[in-house]
Order: sequence, then C-alpha cells, then structure tokens
Amino acid sequence: MENNSNLQKNSNIIKRIVVFMFMFALTGVIVWLGSILYHCQTDQMIRNIVMILAGSGIVIFSYVMSETNGFFVYRNEGRYGRFAFTYLVSLVSSVFLPFLPVTGWPFLVLFVLFGVFSNGMTGLVSGSLCLLLAVNFAGCDYAIFWLYFISGMAGILVFSTLDEEFRVGIPMLISLLVLALSLTANVILFAKERLSIAQFMIPGINLMVCCILLLVSLKMVSSTVIHRYRDKYMEINDPECPLLVQLKELSKEEYYHAIHTAYLGDKVARSLGIDDAAVKACGYYHRIGKLTGENTWENVSAICDKYHFPPKAKQILKEYVDPDVKIVSKETIVVLLADCIVSSILYLFAKDPKADLDYEQLIDTVFKKKFETDELWANEISIGQICEMKKIFIKEKLYYDFLR
Repeated sequence: MENNSNLQKNSNIIKRIVVFMFMFALTGVIVWLGSILYHCQTDQMIRNIVMILAGSGIVIFSYVMSETNGFFVYRNEGRYGRFAFTYLVSLVSSVFLPFLPVTGWPFLVLFVLFGVFSNGMTGLVSGSLCLLLAVNFAGCDYAIFWLYFISGMAGILVFSTLDEEFRVGIPMLISLLVLALSLTANVILFAKERLSIAQFMIPGINLMVCCILLLVSLKMVSSTVIHRYRDKYMEINDPECPLLVQLKELSKEEYYHAIHTAYLGDKVARSLGIDDAAVKACGYYHRIGKLTGENTWENVSAICDKYHFPPKAKQILKEYVDPDVKIVSKETIVVLLADCIVSSILYLFAKDPKADLDYEQLIDTVFKKKFETDELWANEISIGQICEMKKIFIKEKLYYDFLR
C-alpha cells in the first residue's frame, strides 16, 4: 500500500514538472510572437521575454507552494493542466487585446478565473502578468494598468470568500461595480471631449461582456470544480445503492448500523457547517470492507477505487479505518462519535430490548471515554464544536428508540 502511495506521489511530481515546463516554454514562444506582431525592437523583445518568463517562474512557484501548503481556495489539487491551459490562453488573449479599445478589455474575468483556479496570491500574480503584457504592447500609461489591477484584485478577493453553495450574485455585483467605478475614474473622467452617452458605450459593453463571461465560466467552475462530485455523492448516499444492497444481503445488522450512523453524522455535519455529503457517505461505508473479508483499509480502499468514491470521502474513511493514520478532519470525528453512540445503544438493546436507557448519560459517557484517548486532540475540531455536537446527539433522543 505504501509503495502504491509513493508511486502515485512520484507520478504527480513528474506530471507537475512536465506540465509546468511545457507552460514555461510556450510562454516564451507566445511573448516572442507577440513582440514580432507589434514590431518590437530586439532589446524590447528580449526584455519582454525575460520579464514575462521571470514572472511565470513566480507564478509556478506560487502555485506549487499553494498546493504543498494547502492554500488553494477550492479543490484545485493536482489540476496542473487546467491552470496551465488557462494561463496560456490568457497570455494569447493579452497579445491580441490591444487591438480593442482599452475600455473594452475583459481582464476582470481573467483575474477571477485565475483566483478560482488557484488562490488569491497566484491569481493576482498571473492576472498582473497578462495585464502588463497587454499594456506594454498597447503602449498605454499606468492608469490602464491601475484600472484593471484594482478591479481584478477586487474580483479575486470577493470570489475567494464563497462557500460550498457558490452563490455568485453579490460577488459579481461588487466586482462589476468596482470595474465600473475604475473605468469612470481612469478613463471617462479624463476624456478631453464633452461628456456624452457615446463615451459610456464601450465601458458599458465591457461590463456586459464581463458579466456574461463570468456567468458562463463560473457555471463551468461550479459543475467541474465546486460540485464536481455532487452526482457521485447522490449515487453512493442513496440507501438503495447497489453497494449498500450488498451490505444488507451480507448482514442486516451491519446495514442498519450504517444507516443509523449516516443519519446521525449527517445531522451533526449540517449543524456544524462541515461537509455533510462526505460525512454521510462515510457513515454508510465505514464498515464496507466486510464485503470482502475483514474491515481493513486495504479492503475499504479497493472498494472506494472500484466505485470511484470522491477523494475527500476516501480520505475520511482512511483516517477512520487505518490505525496507522492520525484522525485530523472534523468529518472523521463526527463519524467516529456517531458510530460509537450507535454501537453503544445497539449493544445495550441487544442485551435487553426493553431497556429504558438514559441517552443523555450514555452520550456523556461516550464523549468522556473519547476524551480519555488521544482521538479528540490535535485535530481540526474545536472544543466548542465538540460541545455543540454533544448537544445535537442528545436532542435525537426520540430517534434512538428506533434502534430497538
């Protein structure tokens, strides 16, 4: 298992090196061709290539460090090709944008996409490089760079605050408003001719184009990045999923144990605002290894791979099942406590189906025992969240009677 993990890690490193070397080389070619297109002198061409390549090196370093340290805004781990493609297409666009009026450049969209596909720092550096290239080829003054840099920075910041629901209405409104104000302050305000409706036409078209492009591109981001695994979670979190049907055929006790664990875990996860879909999946499948023998991580991992479980669900299961892995995530803690409570209640009802249990005392005992171990320490969950979790479990007293 360790060898497979090392092989996958080495494969990712090789993939990263190949993609970024290709991106770096093509960046130089794009800038060289752009310099020829605009009839730049040799010294200017060398300057353009050297500066953009230096900046691209910073972009690559920032992206790699963001992945290494977990600084990505959304689920961008391992998506080197997508980022490199976006960067190269943006550079090509920057070469041809000077043929348009400066007030019609859609740089807000590029900044936002860079930020969504990486993080704030990487997005800001990438967008600034593309903007510098366009400003350089167009021969604009610093005000045009200032205009799109400020609006792009605002776009990156407001879109980096979105949660899993990915509601883009207010961030779009704010970023477009900042762009409109920037266009007014840097272009329209300094127009030498008399103020007229015609002066607002191109900036207005720019705002409209940015709005449409943002809606289309963010819709694609939502389906391919943010909610990439939504359909898979809907499939595996269905109690009639073929995998759960197999578990039911193997053991009804294990099946209903999974159903109860998933229900309680989902309830707690929703209240705490953590990944409820992943918690529910792990509640269903934390003992699925028994389908192929013992509930070892090797068996669970093989089933996860066969049924293409989302990476986060697999990671939570690994933390839960593999004794050599430290429990870190909040989601794993929720599954752990839900499973312990269900196991305790089912055990007591198996001994005496008519037993009148004090659920509050039982839950309190489960939490105290877990605190005596190291499982609830040195992880992502806070003491306040643990206390909140305990209250939620206690509120489910009526549900526990269904476990008889």
